[in-house]
Amino acid sequence: MGSESPAFRRVSFELKAGRMAGLAWGDATRPPDILFLHATGFNARTYNTLLAPLGERFHVLAVDLRGHGQSMLPAHTFGYGSWNRHRDDVIELIDQHIGAPLTLAGHSMGGTVSLLTAGRRPDLARGLALIDPVIMSSGMYSFGQLPGAPLWWSVTFPIARGASRRRAVFPSKADAVAALTGRGVFKAFKPEQLADYVADGFNERPDGTVTLACTPAFEARTFAAQRHDPWAALPKAPPPIVILRADIRSTMPQAAANRFLELRPDARIATVDGASHMLPIERPDRARAAIETAALMANPTYRDLV
Repeated sequence: MGSESPAFRRVSFELKAGRMAGLAWGDATRPPDILFLHATGFNARTYNTLLAPLGERFHVLAVDLRGHGQSMLPAHTFGYGSWNRHRDDVIELIDQHIGAPLTLAGHSMGGTVSLLTAGRRPDLARGLALIDPVIMSSGMYSFGQLPGAPLWWSVTFPIARGASRRRAVFPSKADAVAALTGRGVFKAFKPEQLADYVADGFNERPDGTVTLACTPAFEARTFAAQRHDPWAALPKAPPPIVILRADIRSTMPQAAANRFLELRPDARIATVDGASHMLPIERPDRARAAIETAALMANPTYRDLV
């Protein structure tokens, strides 16, 4: 797999439930400016090519959410019904280890968790940069409150069913790279991006094989755990809010984007032509510009560096 990239440094944080792992880029002598959260099934290192250049201007932190990557937090599927679990971990992280508001950014689930965090604790957020966040209609979230809804979705959502059937074990990380190259969602990945995903997305077992850090069962349940409500979080989220949508099968449908702007006319929403949900992998330049824009709008002292 080669040596680790010198572009990042590894960090970890002790939370009440266990250790949260992460990566950082930029000047470690000042508090982080940006906290980035990954999509379901991925990890912080997957976004190295996106985030490393931001380290030239900002102090950037990205963490592995519960059940993902190298974090050692309990990842039980029983009782796991919403992404509020991840929201609460992020709030504890900022409260206990950062102690200052920062720009919250994220892809897919990570974008939604960023919004949920800003809505619950606006004092911890200095604006948002959301890359194709998962924001469904309010009716879908109302349905999610019904008894058994997460379990129902775990068997009816195609993406959840697909996740539950993922191959979990490979002879080595090199074999995992070979098997995933050009397949499914990984068609969009350049070799270095796939290598970054696999490096922290698989753990070695005693017999020398490697297994997914985010188990198929937990990934499937994460897709189905939709009892949170980003629409309720939206009014309290502090500006600026910058959103990039995918042009192809966005997880923020146009109707949701329209309603979002009705409720928050101060938000900036753009659609990236030709991009799929893996927008930050396909177009890291556009995703990076959105994050940078939100951070600069929230931190006027940086504007003379543009």
